Amino acid sequence: MLTEALKQEIQQAYRDFLAAKGLKPRHGQRQMVAHIARVLGNIEADASAVRQSGPHVCLVEAGTGTGKTLAYLLATIPIARAAGKKLILSTATVALQEQLVMKDLPDISLHAQLPVKFSLAKGRGRYLCINKVERLLDSQESMGQMALYEDELAHKLDEASVELYRDLLNEFAAGRWDGDRDNLRQELEESLWYPLTSDHLQCSNRRCANFSACPFYRARESLDQVEVVIANHDLVMADLALGGGAILPDPADSIYVFDEGHHLAAKAIGHFAYSMRVGASGRWLAGVGRQLERMRGECGDHSVLNTYVGQLDRPFADLQQCLEGLQRTCGHCC
Repeated sequence: MLTEALKQEIQQAYRDFLAAKGLKPRHGQRQMVAHIARVLGNIEADASAVRQSGPHVCLVEAGTGTGKTLAYLLATIPIARAAGKKLILSTATVALQEQLVMKDLPDISLHAQLPVKFSLAKGRGRYLCINKVERLLDSQESMGQMALYEDELAHKLDEASVELYRDLLNEFAAGRWDGDRDNLRQELEESLWYPLTSDHLQCSNRRCANFSACPFYRARESLDQVEVVIANHDLVMADLALGGGAILPDPADSIYVFDEGHHLAAKAIGHFAYSMRVGASGRWLAGVGRQLERMRGECGDHSVLNTYVGQLDRPFADLQQCLEGLQRTCGHCC
């Protein structure tokens, strides 16, 4: 609930910030602070956290110079804190992330009397995968001078790359580097960095022998200690596509702010859209039916094999029927 005390806290933070920076209030900025506070502050939920109130999404468009970042920070930080939620700030560009981390959030903490802990969230691709680099170095050592075939030679690295990877692993093991690509003393080309990192399909999570030392999961745990998480649209969409809470805090415990929201639709489509060739898939399924018929002929009188082959008929037939219906529907729409 947007209590009177919460209203006063937001208003006082705004006054303190303007006074400290020698600025005057802007009408559009004040409207934005008030509207965001009303929408978020009036969200109601039952004991099971099921939302009971009306609108819970606030969409704001304002011109350059309105002070949008300050407005949404002053409105959302006190509300998220009062509700016990994480505030996830999502941007489309690195420049705005840097602005939030280096300028806006420190300014809010210092001048609005709203000290806040924040951290920048990154995907797995920014962190060293200990398993991958260990396996890579082991494979190079075992290969040694014994590489005889072209496919082996294709995976053999030059001595400079092997030495670089060994140095990176040693730097991490000695605690002089945290495994974050952005914190390297030297900038690595993508071709050199890519073999050292993993994605969610390759990661074995808690089953990994190096899980307790994993740079990505160490960084992920650090997000639990902050109130504000800065991310980008791709990372937020990737987390939601995985069910939420895999990379970022659980959506049920979070309030999202999508800055540079005009980029969001394209990012969402990229992560959640799916396309298929309906006609080609239908022809492939028809071919599967013919292959099953041949398999039945080859099974002869073997009852067990015939039973298994027969069990494949129904799912393929159902799928073909669905595709034909989809094709008819698409034809009517066009």
